[in-house]
Amino acid sequence: MTQGPTQISSQLESELGRVDPDAFADDLKPGTQLLGGHYTIIGFLNSGGFGITYLAKDSLDRTVVIKECFPNALCRRSTGLVRARSRKHSGDLRSFVESFVAEAKSLARLVHPNIVGVHQVFEDNDTAYMAIDFIDGRDLHDILDSTDQAFTPEQVVAMLKKMLSAVEFIHQVGILHRDISPDNILVDKGGNPILIDFGAASEQVVRATRVLTGRRVIKEGYSPQEFYLSGAEQSPASDLYSLGATFYHVITGNPPPESQRRLARVAEGEPDPYQPLVGRFQGYPPGFLEAIDKSVRVMPKDRIQSAGDWLDWIRIGEDGGDLPAALTEEPPKVTTRPVTRPAVTSAGFLRDYMGYVIGAGTVFVVAGLAAIWSMLT
Repeated sequence: MTQGPTQISSQLESELGRVDPDAFADDLKPGTQLLGGHYTIIGFLNSGGFGITYLAKDSLDRTVVIKECFPNALCRRSTGLVRARSRKHSGDLRSFVESFVAEAKSLARLVHPNIVGVHQVFEDNDTAYMAIDFIDGRDLHDILDSTDQAFTPEQVVAMLKKMLSAVEFIHQVGILHRDISPDNILVDKGGNPILIDFGAASEQVVRATRVLTGRRVIKEGYSPQEFYLSGAEQSPASDLYSLGATFYHVITGNPPPESQRRLARVAEGEPDPYQPLVGRFQGYPPGFLEAIDKSVRVMPKDRIQSAGDWLDWIRIGEDGGDLPAALTEEPPKVTTRPVTRPAVTSAGFLRDYMGYVIGAGTVFVVAGLAAIWSMLT
């Protein structure tokens, strides 16, 4: 499974021939056939910690994208086959492949106009593959890098509504994407956004009490702080943070401050370095910017909890209705550097979020946590 875009534009397709064939020692080379010749690899697209992505042709000469299960920490390529790096990794590799197949079958159920389609899941070369849609377009990251004003407010609203519909759909079937970012939203030739790259996705009953300990993808500016701590609780609000951060970038030209830095500042009693969208940009329906600001609050409990609620609030604003109080209320203030002995709210903050605090980075652990501990003793 991969990090980064899983689809390519016509321009990138033409550039495949310029890729250094020796740059990626573990990739399948052009001309390699899979599933008894049903798919033929055209070229390498991308790689990450969990796998490799290729452009390919199927037996009917249609362009597709192939994702290969290749957790490089556990495996290596040997004469085309994927082998465990050592005997002790054999069981883990097999479990990973089985998980890939199961999750790919789950993703194949996601039939939605704004979600990339999975056509087939199969095993070959002692690993697993999925064949997914090839979509001719550019990802948001590429678009935002190429212009200062990529979209009008009307286009931003329309795109976010479609993405929220897609995210609501995957959450309703029990899947968290866990890697929403500008490079994983493709905009096709008609301006339609498509959510791609479910490489870090996990099928589960999406409850706040569910703890994920598996694959993690961290992208600075887009990942909520709970993604940084292995085993931390993740929920639909985690995906919504990433979606909000992505559209913050669309509107402002830059992603919000990295979430671990924000957490450390808040936990030390300093102001959150995040700059709200509200009051800085014109042309958006009432409540639209407020909803994005709420989606990217530091603490999961303070965020929007469901894509459906977010969609409802956008529609209320467009229709001129009264916005819910939950949308405009300020997040609770947390003071962890009082002059006198800290109030219960400070201790409660540490008790409720100690896991997140510990994961907030070396700087905070060394400086901030020591200061807070001294106040509590």
